[in-house]
Amino acid sequence: MRNPEASSITSSGNGGEGEVRAFLESLTGPSRGNVNWLVDKTLTVSVDDERVLSLRPRDDLPPHDNDIATLQWADEGYTVTASAGRNVWVNGQNASSVSLRHGDMIEFGEKGPMSRYRLCDHSFPAHHTVEDILSDAYAYTRTSRRPFAKKMSGALRDSGRRLASQTTILFRITVLATLLVIAGFGYLLYQNDRRLADSIGQESRKIEAVAVMLAQTREDALTPDDLASLRDAFENQVLSTEQRLGTLEQRAGAPTRVIAASTRSVAFLQGAYGLRHVESGKILRHVLGPNGENLKTPFGQPWIEPDGTGEPAEFQFTGTAFLIAGVPLMATNRHVALPWTSGSREKALNDAGLKPEMLMLLAYLPDQMEPIEARLVRFSEAADLAILAVEPSRVHDLGIPLADATSRVGEELYLLGYPTGLRALIAQAGPGFLEELEAEGTLNFWSIASRLSAQSKIHPLASRGIVARTSGSAIVYDAETTAGGSGGPALNRRGEVVAVNAAILPEFGGSNIGVPVSHLRALLGEVESQ
Repeated sequence: MRNPEASSITSSGNGGEGEVRAFLESLTGPSRGNVNWLVDKTLTVSVDDERVLSLRPRDDLPPHDNDIATLQWADEGYTVTASAGRNVWVNGQNASSVSLRHGDMIEFGEKGPMSRYRLCDHSFPAHHTVEDILSDAYAYTRTSRRPFAKKMSGALRDSGRRLASQTTILFRITVLATLLVIAGFGYLLYQNDRRLADSIGQESRKIEAVAVMLAQTREDALTPDDLASLRDAFENQVLSTEQRLGTLEQRAGAPTRVIAASTRSVAFLQGAYGLRHVESGKILRHVLGPNGENLKTPFGQPWIEPDGTGEPAEFQFTGTAFLIAGVPLMATNRHVALPWTSGSREKALNDAGLKPEMLMLLAYLPDQMEPIEARLVRFSEAADLAILAVEPSRVHDLGIPLADATSRVGEELYLLGYPTGLRALIAQAGPGFLEELEAEGTLNFWSIASRLSAQSKIHPLASRGIVARTSGSAIVYDAETTAGGSGGPALNRRGEVVAVNAAILPEFGGSNIGVPVSHLRALLGEVESQ
């Protein structure tokens, strides 16, 4: 118990002299939180124009216009009696005269504050319990005649104020500590949610990037349906795309000397790259099932993770390259040597936190039964070109000379390459080879190429075209080819390389674009100066 402070407590009667019997605590209005001591036996209650409650002894005359009621002590409590023409509500009920009980809610007049009546023993309580404060709030909302929204907001506001100012220091510290703990947990949950969202976003980008890579891999892979289509083409004597390209040399009447001299130097490229998770430094591997099988995601994609225990995930590709006369080097396109740089793939990988790296790159040359390992030496930033190094002992006396000048419009040229990859090679190998594959049931990307090479069935396709336009950055011609022919040489009548085939423009009547040989010479100069 404590003595009331002057700023919040008002005594009735003779300056607070006499026996303290009870007090009124204003819960609403401008005097909210103030306490009026009830000391005298008979008191007059007034509410001024500012809605502030005040009390004075009954014998303090003359009466005031703002008098609302009188309080009379009797039998251990006060009785409140409304003045003539005035209204007093006790616990929400209009009463002309009623004996008050401890805890009653009194509303003095239409504008007066709502007050809690409490009996006491000579002093004001030092602190209110949470139960008292909540009880006051409940009684206020139950008895107040104000609109529901206003009395609810008032009850919440006043309860919060009283909990913050009228409870014990220990309680306030406990509440503050609890709020800090809750805030701390909330912050940790927020951080965890952010990390989870980032992780989900990263995983989503990884799946998207992997899907992009797999789409290209599927273009180069063979399925049973592909073999069935090739078999039907053979049986029905219908020329497929691959067969049509294979007969272009004969139909076009390209000079045998140029084709024969260059064919042995045009390589079928077969490669695979993997994806390394930048954050962990681990390469993505297949996730294995209980029986050692590669698992798939619910969307039918291979399930690959940095912590997978299977083989590294391979993203396979094919293309064309050719040996350069005089040096143990091969030329091809940058997008063939670095297949992840074409289109939007590289950005998708970067966004997913993945870094591609070559796992294997093999070059198959005609009339050689074993492939040659190739490695990237340099690529051009300005043109779609790359230089590969191979074992010098395997390419002795091979290579195609480079022309000193570019082609002119209207000039005839010959294009060599491996369009459609393995499909074209199987078509050229004939029905017998196809029957072997179907009988064994093997469609392995690597073993098919190895089998073709062992049987000397790897040879480039040739087509003839006319130069339609030339510039310092490109040569446009109509020699027929398709995907997989990128990186092949475009030759003039003397058998010299005038361009490196780089892109197909089907919307322009089957036209293709080649990188002029001058860019290849410049890139070779950079390699020699290393």
